[in-house]
Amino acid sequence: MKKLAPLLVVVVAIVGAYFFFVSGTQPTQSPEQVASSTTGSSSPASSESGSGTTNSSSSQVSLQEPAVTDVENSTNEESEERVKPAMEAYASAEEALAAILKGSKDYDDSILEQFTLPDPNCSWCPEFYASVRDLSMNPNTPQEQRAYLAEILAISGRLDNVQALTEAIKAAPSGEAADLYAEALELSLGRDDITSFLGEQMSSTNDTLREASVAAVTNQGTKTAAELLIKNLKERGDPEGYYSIGIGLGEFIPDEEAMPVIQDLVRERGEGAALGVKALLNAGLPGVRAVFDELENSPNGDADQALIKGAGDHLNIEDGIIPLANDVIARNRSTAAVALARQALDLAQSNDQQEGSDGEEFSTLAE
Repeated sequence: MKKLAPLLVVVVAIVGAYFFFVSGTQPTQSPEQVASSTTGSSSPASSESGSGTTNSSSSQVSLQEPAVTDVENSTNEESEERVKPAMEAYASAEEALAAILKGSKDYDDSILEQFTLPDPNCSWCPEFYASVRDLSMNPNTPQEQRAYLAEILAISGRLDNVQALTEAIKAAPSGEAADLYAEALELSLGRDDITSFLGEQMSSTNDTLREASVAAVTNQGTKTAAELLIKNLKERGDPEGYYSIGIGLGEFIPDEEAMPVIQDLVRERGEGAALGVKALLNAGLPGVRAVFDELENSPNGDADQALIKGAGDHLNIEDGIIPLANDVIARNRSTAAVALARQALDLAQSNDQQEGSDGEEFSTLAE
């Protein structure tokens, strides 16, 4: 046994060294690392990936994505709730009035959207609008709140509310108060009954009411509105209309049904024809095409130069206009048409250069 003792010591030492080196290849984890590993082990990605660093990143992304999606869904739901039409959002005049009084504190656009042309079958609307009219005309109502309530009336699509605004302008104790209601009246929306009523106010001796009514009719874009603007322009005998203050026929954007009315005015080559050209150009490609047709088929092309004076400011470059302008120049049927076509090409080139300049500036900032 004494002879075997040294041998046993050697064997034990070899076996111990073997296990030491084998176990030494596995990193020893501290308690904190073990806890961290246990916490992260719930992610399937970390158990399948071979890299610990990659596991941590993919685990974090996987955990964060549902949270972001939930927040986005919640935001979308809230947004949809804000733009729900008034008749669906509120069950009574009291609820609706409370909502707009709250919205008036910070001029909430989403509330205005809810009350834009509400359903005419709304059962509580007559009572609601009666309260709005009373509050909007009450001098004790704060000014900003009155302006908000007045806008609610203007966008209601109800003739009685628009009539109330015109009466408020006439009865206003000061120019400032009149302007408050006039600014709301300019935003009026509705059918032809409202447009026709506003057309009647365009001959008012009250300057504030007259100009606000012209602005409101200008914003309609309909055939009725076009006819009223042309009639008023001829009655006044003012070829410039209200163009200098940014309203009237020259700022009118005709819809499809209104365009023939404007074309007839241009074809007459009488008072307001130049404003009619501007109105057609405001309509985009269909209107631009109509203007070129009028100019190219004119019996007196040289005289038409007056029609396009300042018209280039109403060109809005969009798809189809550049090829059309090139065709007009190539046909060379009218000096006025060619001049306008060149203005379109110059504007397009200027826009391209501006966009390129903006891109270079952005690139420089990014660097």
